[in-house]
Formats: sequence, structure tokens, C-alpha cells
Amino acid sequence: MSRRLLRWMTIVLPVGFLLLLMVITDLLLINQIEILELVVTFVLVSISATLFSNWVFDQLDQRESEIQKRAAQLEALNLAGISLITELDLRLVLQKVVDLSRDLVAARFGALGVLDESGTSFQQFITSGVSEERKSMIGAPPHGRGIFRQMIDEGKPMIINDTQDYEGAYGFPANHPVMRSLLSVPIKVKGKMIGNLYVSEKLDLFNPGNYKEIIYFDEEDLRILELFATQAAIAIENARLYRQVQQLAIFEERQRFGMDLHDGVIQSIYAVGLMLEDIQRRVTINPEGAREGITGAIRSLNTAISDIRNYILDLRPQHFQGRNIIQGVEELARALRANTFMDVNLTITDVDSSIVSPEKTVEILHIAQEALSNVQKHAQASEVDVFLRYQNQKLMLEILDNGVSIKPKDIHGSRGNGLRNMQDRTEILKGEIVIGPRLQGGTEVVLKVPVD
Repeated sequence: MSRRLLRWMTIVLPVGFLLLLMVITDLLLINQIEILELVVTFVLVSISATLFSNWVFDQLDQRESEIQKRAAQLEALNLAGISLITELDLRLVLQKVVDLSRDLVAARFGALGVLDESGTSFQQFITSGVSEERKSMIGAPPHGRGIFRQMIDEGKPMIINDTQDYEGAYGFPANHPVMRSLLSVPIKVKGKMIGNLYVSEKLDLFNPGNYKEIIYFDEEDLRILELFATQAAIAIENARLYRQVQQLAIFEERQRFGMDLHDGVIQSIYAVGLMLEDIQRRVTINPEGAREGITGAIRSLNTAISDIRNYILDLRPQHFQGRNIIQGVEELARALRANTFMDVNLTITDVDSSIVSPEKTVEILHIAQEALSNVQKHAQASEVDVFLRYQNQKLMLEILDNGVSIKPKDIHGSRGNGLRNMQDRTEILKGEIVIGPRLQGGTEVVLKVPVD
């Protein structure tokens, strides 16, 4: 049924019913009611019914308009919340909060004051609706004084109908746009206030260009903005956590690069240095052997340069890439045997290289390389025993030398990166490592890594 038909029925039905009632009454009383009286009554009732109908439908129109307005605001609030959640860049989230708040309550201007750690002044002040040219004319953003100071201290929603009549409103700089009606709500995360959201100069929806007449914010605007402030707080916290995760990932990546550079490239360059020192001693005695040694040193330096280039390109180093655990340990033992006068004995028992993933292989070989490098640098040993075996679902690597025993203070008080990197890599592998002196002299390194 159409609205227009329903309106006419609310007039016609009561008037028709009254007319029928009067006719029946007149028949029962045998024409005792005068025609003029009947006509006057009919006219008065018709006018009354029309006025009542108009009043009822005006009230219904107002209620329907309010319902539509609230539905539109709630829909806009839902879309605003979705828009915020999909953004993870903190800077963009803050700007979106201000822009969307203006749209939700039809405000000409908006601002978001983000508090510093002390919660006493603004760390950031993001605006919306003010042109860049006007911002430059206004000068420095507010710091949380004047009217903002009261809103920060009270930490609760506030509606000001006219700032010019409000005694706490002062400190507006020159060239600041006129802002009379003002609505403010706090933004809180886990009970702590992190900022205030402000909207000013409510717009006349029927005449958006009318900036002279003051239109007040109402309680419905306040309720909608409070709901949005709750969504904004969640979005801001998500963006902050995302930024922290990114920073943590960068820090961990830097640590990984540091470990890889120390355990890979730097060790390779150090080994080249030892090779060149040996060549320097042999160059006059055995020129042909020295020439071969120089060729090997050049080859090792090229490998190191390639590794450095890969780090710059954010790639993994090539030194151990493509080698399984057995090949890698054999290569390390062979390199130590070739670059020193030590006897290097390698024993591999019951090891299936396929059960050790490439990622774990690289970490284990870096630990082995660091341990053998320490033997070469510090142990003054003549013999090194390297054992690699599989036992109780664990891969075990033992490196034993007969040189100078390591001291506990050297383990715990070391300022270098080598021992620390070995520990860190062991934690990545979820394994165990023991570094200490042997009873019969020398140092032992025992690494146990769970493998499936």
C-alpha cells in the first residue's frame, strides 16, 4: 500500500464512519438532526481528521528520516572500520582516521592529536579539511595547550556549541580558519589515552556552502564518533604492532647478516691471508708451488667477493649452497688440512645427508667452520679429530684438538662474535652445544642437532 493512499485513508475512514454514524442516528431519531448541523459537523470532523493525519505522518516522516540517518551513519561507520583495518601503514592510518571522522558526522574540519609518551603534549597533529597553503600560513601545529589542554586533562568526550563563547577557547593563531562548533572524543588503547579526535564546523547537509550559520553537533554525532574512536584505536594499535614487527624483522636480518659475514666471508678472507703468508715463505724455495698457491688464493678471494655481492643483493652466501652435510664437512676438513700443518682426521658414521635439510646444513657448516677456524687461530694444535655421526635421532658433530685448552673465562667473557654466533645458530637449530677444555688437554666442541 502506498504512503499517499494510506494518508487519505486516515482521513476518509474516520470521516466516513462519523457520517455513517450520524445518518443512522438521524434515522433512529426520525429526522431530529438538522441538515446544517450535519454539514457543519462533517466539515469540522474532516478538518480535524486532516490536521491529525498530517501531524501523525509528519512525526512518522521525522522518525523515518532519523532512522535512515542512523542507518547511513552506521553503514558509514562499518565501511570506515573496514577501511581502517585493511591499512597497516601507521602514517596512512592516522590520516584516514581524520578524513573518515569528518565524513561520519558531516564536519568541515577534522584533526587528530597524537600524544607523546608522557601524555602531556602532542607528538603529532594530523589535520583534514585545511589546505597546505593555509597550514603554512598558520605556522607550527598546536602542542596541546589552551582548549586542547582541558580536553587532554579531562580525557572524556566534549561538545562545544560555540568556541567564541567558551572561556577555555583561546590561543588560536592568526590565519586560523573560523571554528565555532566543536566535538572532541578521546582515543584510548588498553585504557591508556593515546590522543584526541576533533571535528569542527558541522555542515548544513541541505546547503553545504552555508558557513555563516552555526550548526550544532548532537548526541548522535557524539555516539557515532565514540564508536569510530574505538575502531580507530584498534587500527592504530595494529599499525603500531605491524611497524614493531617490521623493525624486529630488520634487526634479526641484520643479526643474521652479521653472523653470516663473520662465519662465512670474513673466515674465508682470513684463510686467504694465511695462505698468502705461507706462500710468502715458500716463494723463493718453491716458485711453482707458490704460483699454484696464489692461484688458489685468487680463487678463494673471488668466492668471497661473490658472497659479498650476494649479501648486497639480499641473497644467501654461496659458500655452502648446494652441498649436503657430508660434502660440507669433508670440504672444511680438506681446507684445514691444506692450509695448515695439522693432522686432520675425519670420521663419518651412519649419516644420511638427505635427512638434514639445506637450511640446517648451512647453519651446521657455519658452526663447524667457526670451530675449525678457532682451532687454526688459537689452539696451536698439531692434530684435530672431527666426528660426524647420527645417534638417537640427533646429528652429532665433535671437533677435538690437542692444543691449548680453552679457559671458561674465554668462553663467557669473549668479546668476539665467533662463540656468540655459534650459540645463536645452535638456538636456531634447536640443538645443544658444549664448548670446553678436554681432560687430556686441548679443546672440544660437541654439537647435537635434532633431525627427523
